[in-house]
Amino acid sequence: MKVLYLFAGERKSKFKGEIGIDYPDTQFYGLNHLKKYDIDAEFKEFDDLPAGGFFKKFLGFNARHALMFFLARRYDVVFGSSLLNMMVFKKIFRPKTKFVLLNISLIRVLKSNKGRFVKERLIKWLLRDIDAIVCLGSAQKEYLADKFGFLKNKVFFVPLGTDIVYYHPVYKGRKNFILSAGRDNGRDYKTVIRVAEKMPEENFEIVCSRRNLAGIGDIPPNIKIIYDIPIGELRKKYKEAKIMLLITHSNDYLDGADCSGQTVLLDSMSSGLPVVVSRKRCLLDYVEDGHSALLVDFYDVESILKKIRSLSNEEVRVGIAKNAREKTEDFFSTEKMAEKLADVFNVVVKKTNCHVA
Repeated sequence: MKVLYLFAGERKSKFKGEIGIDYPDTQFYGLNHLKKYDIDAEFKEFDDLPAGGFFKKFLGFNARHALMFFLARRYDVVFGSSLLNMMVFKKIFRPKTKFVLLNISLIRVLKSNKGRFVKERLIKWLLRDIDAIVCLGSAQKEYLADKFGFLKNKVFFVPLGTDIVYYHPVYKGRKNFILSAGRDNGRDYKTVIRVAEKMPEENFEIVCSRRNLAGIGDIPPNIKIIYDIPIGELRKKYKEAKIMLLITHSNDYLDGADCSGQTVLLDSMSSGLPVVVSRKRCLLDYVEDGHSALLVDFYDVESILKKIRSLSNEEVRVGIAKNAREKTEDFFSTEKMAEKLADVFNVVVKKTNCHVA
């Protein structure tokens, strides 16, 4: 079987060297492990289209991804998060290729367009030609199956995987600072800053993009801000920090990815970094409160302060970190993700029965 991955963001310009050594395979969603399941997988970008590099200057994101249909139809399965616009061409040309949508922000798109007569119906019309949808949270799957009956048998929950080799665990000798990281718009750094204001005795570091802090105002002196660092430097932060403070906006917040925080959560867990994390539905599939992470309510500064203080003992931090690492090894590696994706790909080409929930 030949499978094409189409990523929403560029990979070729961002990652240099050998996968899993010079950079993690977390953001490749199991692609490099699919050979073990008799699947020949590769990824392509818009520049791989004839004259793609030239037309890239004139075409927007949606148009570029729609035109990649003409690369996609050479494969048995195409997998990616930006396939919806291609469905216009699928309706016309009816290729044998199967299209599997990775659900990164579909729920947000559907909710934000609810009540917009034309756009809402256009999205549903395009969704009817998607062959399968892979959700990274069980709540995503439940929402789609409940609200859109025609998707009920097309939706699968496949947990995200982390690179458990690249992010090997460090339990002892960590530095005395609390880390908060992530560039998705679903992060709630305003609450993180309020927490830091109430803990002047602690040092905090926030790794994000400038847009994440736009309009927030003054930053207290015990917070160090670092913008858009390379992934190797972020890995170093994962090894050095004593706690990851992963605070997101609520489940109903309509900006950013549906599952904001999943990548940082799993990469932290794999690195032996204990996590205090918001009780977001899409994250509950990955942790157990008090065992592999500590859960807090949205916008609840006092709850967050309490959980951070409960981790003042190093033995407690190490215990949670070890439980989290074990969980990533058993359930949330990129190899485990590849195994479950292989199941889905085989289902859509009618080769076997699927064992994915």
